[in-house]
Amino acid sequence: MNASLRVKQDFQFYLETPLDMVGKVVGAPPLVPDPRGKSALECWVFYDTHGKTMPCAEPEVLDKVRRSKASINLMVKLWAEDLAGALLSRAEVQRYTEGWPTWVARAVEEQAAKLAQRQVGFVPSFIRKSA
Repeated sequence: MNASLRVKQDFQFYLETPLDMVGKVVGAPPLVPDPRGKSALECWVFYDTHGKTMPCAEPEVLDKVRRSKASINLMVKLWAEDLAGALLSRAEVQRYTEGWPTWVARAVEEQAAKLAQRQVGFVPSFIRKSA
């Protein structure tokens, strides 16, 4: 299984982040430990693409990455809600996500814009990216 550079970078980011806000990934299929199984990266690609597990030689690593992704997704959701509610500024989001992949801050801003559009009918300038 060939993983793209972006997938490998995301995998490494999830592996290295200390953010771990979930005890287990709700709704995820159980891990299948097998010393002869695939690497955690290969299992991650399969899980992230198909939502299914395969025998994994590194189940602890795969579990860490799955929990980290769920934790990052939760942070994105919380920050987006705070940004849409004017409790957090774009500058703060940028500061909090410094050193993280750029897609994290972008995801916060995009989700905040969608929330604001639904809640107030427009996207306030404090959420919109400056031109």
